[in-house]
Amino acid sequence: MREHLKLVTLGAAKIQVRTVSWIPSIRGAVVVTLCISWCIYTGITPYAIPLAVGALFVGLADVDQVFGQRWRTMLTATFWVTISALLGGLASNFGVFQVLLVAVVGAICGYVGVAGRRSALIGLLSVVAYVIFSGAPENNLTALLTGGLVAIGGLIQTAATVVPTAIRAPRVFRVPHQSDHNFRKLRENLNTKNDFFRHGARLALALAIAMSAFLYLGWPHGYWIPMTVAWISLPDQNGTATRVIARVAGSIAGVLITYAVIEGLHLQTYATAIFIGFGGLIMLAFVRANYAIAVGGITIFAISLMSLVGDPVAEVSVIRLLSTLIAGVIVIGASFLWPAVRNEDEPAH
Repeated sequence: MREHLKLVTLGAAKIQVRTVSWIPSIRGAVVVTLCISWCIYTGITPYAIPLAVGALFVGLADVDQVFGQRWRTMLTATFWVTISALLGGLASNFGVFQVLLVAVVGAICGYVGVAGRRSALIGLLSVVAYVIFSGAPENNLTALLTGGLVAIGGLIQTAATVVPTAIRAPRVFRVPHQSDHNFRKLRENLNTKNDFFRHGARLALALAIAMSAFLYLGWPHGYWIPMTVAWISLPDQNGTATRVIARVAGSIAGVLITYAVIEGLHLQTYATAIFIGFGGLIMLAFVRANYAIAVGGITIFAISLMSLVGDPVAEVSVIRLLSTLIAGVIVIGASFLWPAVRNEDEPAH
């Protein structure tokens, strides 16, 4: 037990410096900041939330690939994150039926990781987007607007990556895609012995419990409970435990930094936009290097974005921490159900 705890703690603290990529991270953060600043300038500050989420999530999909695959990944992420945000908005008025719906979305998005790292990432971003926008009741028109803004944010982020390279070297677009190979993996591994099939089932259960907690508690931004469950759930038990510890540590650090900066310096709107972009930069730069640091960044991003639209920082911070702790308990409990048996031919995530 002691060795297991030591392994998990060291895993949460380890920084893989070689995986930090500053140029795409800075580019992604600048896009996020400009999107938010535009919303402030035009007087449509509430639109900054879906626009910034779309830009940040697609920035996360700007993974370390050859360029011909990267732009496809970013466009694919834009499509599925948009669809998920739209469906989440449409489902936000379904009451207790949201429990069933989020379980279905979680099962699908958890399982698609069997197709590879890109599919796992897009599945994760999709289920998180679904949960975020299912957290506040919307009518059909508002849900369509939300989905459209998420798409615009994602497309702007993609364009910021694609256009400069396309001008310099258009030939880099000529890389064959692997959709047929991915679909074959999805078909061939659809069985109860597959770790990602089991992961999807566990994620579905954990999200159903988390959504039930959100609906029962009725907290403002209580959707952070199922959202955190989606972020920290992994196919293997050790990886999940490491993420839970990293999530708690990163959330505490992010809350303290955000409160100190926003309340201590009394940031105005444009300064807050820059601070939100800074949080996005930390998230993008460290998401593969150290999850705790990345969580600190996304916590700065989320709480600052909420403060920009008028939510009290202190109240949001408390809810953020409580949601993280509740989600951690749910995920750890779910990780003991139907444990993974790693197959050698499966991708590790």
